[in-house]
Amino acid sequence: MVDRRREEMASATGQEFPLDDNATIGNGGGQLAKSSGLYPVTQARGCTSMDIPDRSSFAPSSAVDSTYNYDLLLELSEALLAYGTPSHRIEALVHTLGTALSVPVTVHYLPTFTILDFEATSVPAGRKSHHIIKTRGGWDFGKLQRLHKLVKNVIRSGAAVDPHEARIELKAIKATADDWSELWIVGAYPLSAATSAIMFFHGDGGDALASGLLAIIPALMRLLANRYPAFWWTYEIITCALVSVIASSISSTSCYSSLLLSSVVTLLPGYTVTAAVVEVLTKNVVAGAARLCYVAVHLAAMAYGLTLAPILYNAAMGNGFDRRPLNSEQACATEQNIAVSHYWLFLCVPVYIVSYNIYLKAPFRQWIVMSAVGALGYFAGYLCKRVWHSPPEVNAFVAALCIGVTANAYSRWKDDLGFNAITAGVFIQVPGSWGLRGMLALAYQEYDRALYWNYSMLAICVGISGALLMSNVIVFGPRLKNRGVPLTDF
Repeated sequence: MVDRRREEMASATGQEFPLDDNATIGNGGGQLAKSSGLYPVTQARGCTSMDIPDRSSFAPSSAVDSTYNYDLLLELSEALLAYGTPSHRIEALVHTLGTALSVPVTVHYLPTFTILDFEATSVPAGRKSHHIIKTRGGWDFGKLQRLHKLVKNVIRSGAAVDPHEARIELKAIKATADDWSELWIVGAYPLSAATSAIMFFHGDGGDALASGLLAIIPALMRLLANRYPAFWWTYEIITCALVSVIASSISSTSCYSSLLLSSVVTLLPGYTVTAAVVEVLTKNVVAGAARLCYVAVHLAAMAYGLTLAPILYNAAMGNGFDRRPLNSEQACATEQNIAVSHYWLFLCVPVYIVSYNIYLKAPFRQWIVMSAVGALGYFAGYLCKRVWHSPPEVNAFVAALCIGVTANAYSRWKDDLGFNAITAGVFIQVPGSWGLRGMLALAYQEYDRALYWNYSMLAICVGISGALLMSNVIVFGPRLKNRGVPLTDF
């Protein structure tokens, strides 16, 4: 046992450790202790003495701290990706964390995984210099707010941070129960569908009721896919096909387009396409291009499912292979008018925002700010449309600028997370339905309308993205830091 320990210490310090069981330590002529062979023993002036090496030559405490810092950085990076941190902020945030923890790292973000490339000289023994974090991601604003606070403390503390305590706090965040369960999330689907039918798709009260009931289909399919993950691969196609079957059967009494678009509003990739445009604008070109390809396939899958039932129904009735029911637009209001009183919007907007607050797993304490900022953005765009009669991309720009400035001002004032408020507002503005309309117009062989819808989708995304990026500079300045911490928002 002693031999083994002596060899370990010799390897660690580069010194010899002779074993002399008869050696003693002289201290005023008294015998204090017998050497255990853990320290080098020398003879001098007729007595035995022991040279005690400096503590730094043993267990390098710096190596222990480096290992803790390395593990903390990995765990924080995984948590940031898992709880909804904006993709274009990940690289700067993790790089700053690495600098604060004295673990230099280069970050490469892609939509499905992130690569952390550590400097070889900073990697502790037994750890890898390259690490790939693969995560499906998701939304949990309750945990993201607490994580944001922890990240701020780590960055501002720098070398004074206790990595052990930080990892304990991070573990407690991960162990916290979600603010909203899956049953609550799917229960919010009918609310978002019913209100969106009135707010965005020119539906009346009957359309809103029918859309809310149809939204039960994607809610049930989500529960099924969570239980059997293989269903996620065809989730959009099957869900949209089932919705179109019922929507086609009642198309003579309800607005068919309103039913289709509002009942599957929770499937629309509006936020994803906006995030993709932000990534391209911030020069994360590979991530943005990959995400745009995903959006195109996602919308095509939805359009395929929504046109499948009408094709089969018309073929069975001898009406050819038309991709929508005959006379399906007779029950719809014109696109220039809203089918119900404008005062209904004052009720629909808060309900719609609340439904998405639940979807984003935002706790009650965040609802006031999220709802206020989201409603402000909606009514700013609404006034632009009704008073100035401006085009959609201008409405979206003005609304997003109001959202960004207000949410960032709150974040700077309170030194708190502002991304949750921005997201609540952006979910109202994102043009996912425009992209789906463009895909459906292609299916209906209405190529001029398809070009208009798809161009409008990209133009609106550019307007939203540009406004949000400008609002960051307006509030935080060109360095884009809040009290030394990189932004955690758009």
